[in-house]
Amino acid sequence: MSLRLRTLLLTLSIVLMALLFGNAPALAQAAGDGLLSPVRLQLKWTHQFQGAGFYLALERGYYRDAGLDVTIIEGGPTIDAAARIADGEAEFGVGSAGLLVERVKGRPVVAMAVLMQHSPFVLLTRSDTGPPHVHALPGHRLMLETHAEELLAYLAVERVPVGVLTVLPHSGSVDALIKGEVDAITAYTTSEPYDLRAAGIAYQVFSPRAAGIDFYGDTIFTSERMVREAPSVVEAFRKASLRGWREALADPAAAINLIQRHYAPTLERSRLAFEAEEMARLMIPDMVEVGYMHEGRWRHIAEGFAAAGLMPRDVDLSGFLYAPDQKPDLTWLYTALAVLAGLTLSIGLVTARFRALNRRLRQEVAERTRLEVHFRVLASQDGLTGLSNRRAFIERAQAELSRARMTGTPLCLMMLDIDHFKSINDQFGHAAGDASLVAFCTACRQVLRDLDVMARIGGEEFAVLLADTEIAGALAVAERLRAAVEMRGTDQVEPRFLTVSIGVAMLVDGEDLDQLLNRADRALYTAKMEGRNRVVMA
Repeated sequence: MSLRLRTLLLTLSIVLMALLFGNAPALAQAAGDGLLSPVRLQLKWTHQFQGAGFYLALERGYYRDAGLDVTIIEGGPTIDAAARIADGEAEFGVGSAGLLVERVKGRPVVAMAVLMQHSPFVLLTRSDTGPPHVHALPGHRLMLETHAEELLAYLAVERVPVGVLTVLPHSGSVDALIKGEVDAITAYTTSEPYDLRAAGIAYQVFSPRAAGIDFYGDTIFTSERMVREAPSVVEAFRKASLRGWREALADPAAAINLIQRHYAPTLERSRLAFEAEEMARLMIPDMVEVGYMHEGRWRHIAEGFAAAGLMPRDVDLSGFLYAPDQKPDLTWLYTALAVLAGLTLSIGLVTARFRALNRRLRQEVAERTRLEVHFRVLASQDGLTGLSNRRAFIERAQAELSRARMTGTPLCLMMLDIDHFKSINDQFGHAAGDASLVAFCTACRQVLRDLDVMARIGGEEFAVLLADTEIAGALAVAERLRAAVEMRGTDQVEPRFLTVSIGVAMLVDGEDLDQLLNRADRALYTAKMEGRNRVVMA
């Protein structure tokens, strides 16, 4: 085949594939005319690691390769990104779970990709002069940033109406809290805790997750108009941005260098490193694909806002969630696709000889992958209950302990032991004992939150780690758990035979994991000695 003919066929394939996926910028670039689509991105906050993925996508040419000329606009505490997108001042923005509330208010926003699987939104107060708990906030001064709907929902759930607070506009820093000009501020766990520690200020964290509110965090969004009129631009921006974020998480040092060089030269490297580490913990890229979002989770968030009175119940999410596989009407391409089909047939005749080999190879790889996953599960999971085993629990507990010290959030540990378990085995048999263990775990799961960590660390001994939970909340959870187990039975064992004793301890300053485990274990021993089927605090 001549060079000219090969070049012609390659060009035709590129043009047809670009048309197939509706990517006008890619088509223009393939044709060599250098046209780029200009778009603007409105950030949620000022330049910091919170925008690292976008900076890298711009710096490394991922937007340019996608046919986009992107301008990044700095945000701040009073910037309304949803309003700017609705008013046509930007094509893309970064928002929070509050985008749902904006949608209900009539702004045609569309969520494209979730960056943070857990929200960093919290309230911060000073330990020395601020209210000691969230229910002591009434009458105090709260510095509130724009679009903190999640925190408003948290206050509503805790029955602390905003009307009983003195609300002040957010300044964008912790200076007002340090100077005593306000008593509480809205904040991100990824940045403000570092600033307070750097200033030598002890602080308290009031987290919505302590009240069972676990919403999505930073979310990339656009408008219905962009999705309708420029779907190829929307998809190109989404893919390039997520690529930038994957690389920012994989190489935070490079992202920090770029931020200090071009975006925020005055920010300390240690602060950016702290923010990068906290963001990775909230984005959990080793478990969830960057950008992933689920309709069921958004419905749960909508129910949370509705319960707080911020939006009606049973809101229709149609049009709010972006579907990456949306394609334009391709009827007019049928003739061109017939040509492409001919080329594909020729290529298919050549590749058919390798299909059988590829199929066998894929089967072997799939089987090997399945076995690797199976052995990893066996190494970290209890086979009967499906819970983490002792080794996996210790690793997770050490990580949570480090996080609690770094962020200043409370952490509680429960040690649980099924009462008279040997008697259950002796009287009803080991099959009944196994069924009792499974029933016990089922009862616990119905009481515990998704973020709580439960493990089987012995025959009938279990441990539960409660993050972002004070001792009063942990005791309440333990009592609900005890009552739930007491009501639970199996086909062989009546409910009155299945009870649990629980010891509860809260992490104190200077304490390591072994000391925390020992205190909780001593409290469990006391519960046993005092008659079993009870909760005792260390």
